[in-house]
Amino acid sequence: MCGRYAATANPEELAEEFDVEVLADGVSEVAGARFNIAPTDLVPAVVERERGDAVTRSLVPLRWGLVPSWAKAPTTTMINARVETVTEKPAFRKAAAARRCLLPALGYYEWRSEVRPESGPKAIKQPYFLAARDGLLAMAGLYEFWRGPDGWLASTTIITTTATDDLGWVHDRMPMSVPREAWDDWLDPALTDAAHAVTLLRPPALATPYPVSRAVSRVGNDGPQLIDPLPE
Repeated sequence: MCGRYAATANPEELAEEFDVEVLADGVSEVAGARFNIAPTDLVPAVVERERGDAVTRSLVPLRWGLVPSWAKAPTTTMINARVETVTEKPAFRKAAAARRCLLPALGYYEWRSEVRPESGPKAIKQPYFLAARDGLLAMAGLYEFWRGPDGWLASTTIITTTATDDLGWVHDRMPMSVPREAWDDWLDPALTDAAHAVTLLRPPALATPYPVSRAVSRVGNDGPQLIDPLPE
């Protein structure tokens, strides 16, 4: 699963990179240098929505952890959606057909149990950072709207797949990415064939994973030092 990630581009950089036309209210507060994004955080997402006769591409804030429209409360652990079942599960299938998004990232973290020199004989949960090879990871996401007593909540989930052979030693799952040449089709709300949309996705191009400070395990910690490799 992908349960923590880093994203560092500011709104203007994201708007240029993804040809965004509209910066939604609140997105400036969530797009920028963030090295420890966690579930329930607001995150920047690229979406396309129909506005009258036009389709507009926007950068919007979404809460990480999808809340289906039919949920009774906004409590959720749906931070990931398995690509193998995303077109079938009630929580995701409507979004897969009509509400797809891009979640820009620098990379993401995974934890594995291992014994390290500084930990003694006892195994610890060691975090690793998996960075995008070219500095940008466009993670495939879905989003939904839930209406509660306090108004509307827009939330998102990251689509995951089985890890490739070279990365499976860190974790058996990994986020799916949307290749640049498929961004337009993936975001297009007129593409309502969810099964076809899923065929656009690919495993991400990642650099070799490396261990980082266990400080990232605490949600309140942030800063570029979290992605620094541990000394050998």
